[in-house]
Amino acid sequence: MPSIDELEKALFQNKDKVIEVNRSQRSNELVSSSANTHPVSNLFTSFGSHETAPDNQAVVVDGQADMAKAVGKLPPIGQARELLNHFANAFQPSLGLLHIPSTRLLMEHTYQEMLDGKHPTPTTLMLLFSVFSGAALVWSTSLLKKLSATQAEARSALHAYSQTALFILEHPTQPIQPSTNAIVAICALGHSIANDTGLSVSMRILQARAFSMARELQIHRLDTARTQEERKLKGYDQIDIEVRRRVWWNMVASDWLSAFSGGPSEGIYIFQPKHMNVNYPSNIDDELMVATGAQPVFPLSVPTAMSGCIQRIRTAVLCREVVDALPSILLDSQQPDYEVILALDKKFHDTIEEIPEFLRLDEESIRNSQEICKERPYITWLRTSLHFSFHTRLCRLHRPYHLQGATDPRYRYSNTVCIRSAQTVLELRRAMDEIDPEAGGYPARLWRVVQHVFFAALILATDVSFNPDAPDAEIHKAKVLAAYQTLEKSKEESGTLFEGVQRNMQTLLSTLKQRPGTSDSQGSVGEHSTIAPRETERDGTLMEPGQLSGTNDLEDCLIPTAVQETSASGGLTDNVEENWQQIWSDFVAVAPDLDVPQWNSLLDDVDFGWMNL
Repeated sequence: MPSIDELEKALFQNKDKVIEVNRSQRSNELVSSSANTHPVSNLFTSFGSHETAPDNQAVVVDGQADMAKAVGKLPPIGQARELLNHFANAFQPSLGLLHIPSTRLLMEHTYQEMLDGKHPTPTTLMLLFSVFSGAALVWSTSLLKKLSATQAEARSALHAYSQTALFILEHPTQPIQPSTNAIVAICALGHSIANDTGLSVSMRILQARAFSMARELQIHRLDTARTQEERKLKGYDQIDIEVRRRVWWNMVASDWLSAFSGGPSEGIYIFQPKHMNVNYPSNIDDELMVATGAQPVFPLSVPTAMSGCIQRIRTAVLCREVVDALPSILLDSQQPDYEVILALDKKFHDTIEEIPEFLRLDEESIRNSQEICKERPYITWLRTSLHFSFHTRLCRLHRPYHLQGATDPRYRYSNTVCIRSAQTVLELRRAMDEIDPEAGGYPARLWRVVQHVFFAALILATDVSFNPDAPDAEIHKAKVLAAYQTLEKSKEESGTLFEGVQRNMQTLLSTLKQRPGTSDSQGSVGEHSTIAPRETERDGTLMEPGQLSGTNDLEDCLIPTAVQETSASGGLTDNVEENWQQIWSDFVAVAPDLDVPQWNSLLDDVDFGWMNL
């Protein structure tokens, strides 16, 4: 097995070419002579029998693990190349985990070794299956066409590749040893599983394994003065060090983001900033990285393939600061001090004002970044998803005072911000559908996207139910129904996620019906006689301490025309499914005359049930 240094040398010798695989007679055993057009059955269909098998039964023969059978599940080299290329274009910019050139050379080297009769290491196998799993998750029409595959076959491949990688990780007699590639494989696999099924048991196990390996490798001490001095004396592989920084901060960011996203992890995190000394990943493209010698490092204003990863880390740091400043609702039922909310709101807006121009949403920045987006198509997806995450959490920050702000001028700012951010989340979700899947536009298959859309729609639905006579109630109602229509469409690509939405909506309706004083599902909505109509600002001009970043510009330049027309008229499009209309009708029919604390409690209940998908 060549070192990363040797792989890098081969990379620069071959430059844009990849290592050509020997087309000898033996290649027919593993590699089709027409691999790029190889029938897709070897990639997808053969996994059908394993689709519903338990994770630890993915590859088993007579009760004994058969690693050779796992090797046989690898796709032909031509398809493997297509999968890796698609992963690099559509998934890697959001993750920032792998060093793609080294991974590509490792894959080519592995296939060549198999032609020579050698067996790949379990770690390498797990890494390849993790990459292929990620590519299957973010399939595009173009990829399916190249592989002559269907959507159903892609979903089957996703599950089969994931199960095989899990099996290798859990092999009873050939345990995976801690290494950089092992942790990268586990984290990449974890993102695929989480976005496909939510925080499942398998996902929790993966998180624990990755953390355990990182601790054994002492990655949390990667950039202490002592460690850096030791590296200078003994020599080191810069690419390996950089990948370790990437994988460490990927784990940390996931931990801190989940601490302010709802679910059982709300208000708590594992990684303590005082217990680690690891520099942020460098802002550099993979192709410019070298194992030894000097390499450039660019300022954040320069777009690279790591721009999204670095901004994700910054958002995660902000989430951790929120958790540190606010009492967890699991530990304290009291609302946080409002001055703390306003101070955190300012941090949110300061953070979004500091992002590079190519990731801003205002019309001028988007216009100035057109050439960058042409050169790097993934920037459009990164920009949209960054603000999607930002506004989701800004909405969460102000939610405790959302309904109070409807009647109490002291909290009107929170009411306005919460509503506007919820609207922006839904608008950004619509904009995601217009992004090329080859550049990362696959929102219907991402669990976190579905989660945030459901939360934003629920905020608007609650707002209308709490104050149905507000001047903008019909507009909000239209946006909620449009959001539910979008969620329903996700069942075409990810039935698991859609089932989760349905379960949560049914839980919400059931909870409403069970609360004292509520009407039954056939009754009418109670009179909100004590609630005066809001007089909140709807023109985008908000009072201090912060302005909503790019909201008006976003409505002008990002929201599809059809959505603008729907919002402006307050009406619904003709193709809204009747079942979602019924869900809305049921929601409004049973919405009780609850006071503000009761409504907040209701929303808390839904939030904490969501992540148990």
